Amino acid sequence: MLNLAFIMKSKNNHSIQAITNAKLLTAESNSMLNIAIKNHKIIALGYLPDDDDVEEINVCHHFILNNIFNLGAFINNQPCSTESNTSLKNLNSFDIIDSYELIQQVNSKTVSSSKKCLISSISLSELLFLIQETNKHPLPIHCHLILNQIDNETCDLLNSTEFPENISIGIYLTESSTQISSSLESLILAKKITSLSSHPSNPLATLIMTTFPENYKKIYETIFINASNKIFDIKATPIEIGKKINAVFVLKKPPHTVTLTITDGIIKYIKGDH
Repeated sequence: MLNLAFIMKSKNNHSIQAITNAKLLTAESNSMLNIAIKNHKIIALGYLPDDDDVEEINVCHHFILNNIFNLGAFINNQPCSTESNTSLKNLNSFDIIDSYELIQQVNSKTVSSSKKCLISSISLSELLFLIQETNKHPLPIHCHLILNQIDNETCDLLNSTEFPENISIGIYLTESSTQISSSLESLILAKKITSLSSHPSNPLATLIMTTFPENYKKIYETIFINASNKIFDIKATPIEIGKKINAVFVLKKPPHTVTLTITDGIIKYIKGDH
């Protein structure tokens, strides 16, 4: 059970905060991980400092999701309380472009060559047009296109479509995504869907775990470790001594509530006492 002695941020101003008894989602062992933080940086792992001035946050029965970010919310300038988008803020490997502007540039063949990735939130009809035009005239830049909506028909279409080399696809997960979870899972594992986002009102970690109850670990690794590194050049900051942690803590069991996030070593969100 979750044992939190404070809400949002301790008023006691302890110099050390220790997050205890959670497990990394990608860890192969069943061992729990204790993380001690001082001045926003990790000062100890696996044990608690021998210091009376330690504020413990016991998050047993939780997974730690390191490096999870909400790309769709970020490009639409929507603040998230349940994901840390720190890895996106200072990144110089992509540019955000409006879908109308992107289509205009593709149509007029004025897309500039760049090693950066262009990211845009688009409709299905816009995606099909871009694929059609890109097959005629290959793009001089990689475009990552996040579909505004997805259903079974769209999944079938994505499954049967060969994407041009410089186009990759992302989607928004919603609470209704469970209805097409099997189709989505196949597309993700086949690397036809390479990013997952959500609207800020729905925690992304929660949606991933409820949409893919049997394979959420594999989905998480495919998207936030492999694809994010390859497409956006986002490498997960390791949880190591001296590093600032960016992670989400989510209940292992349904309803997979996001209890807290840590952004740049700062606890940003705590929900309830259970």
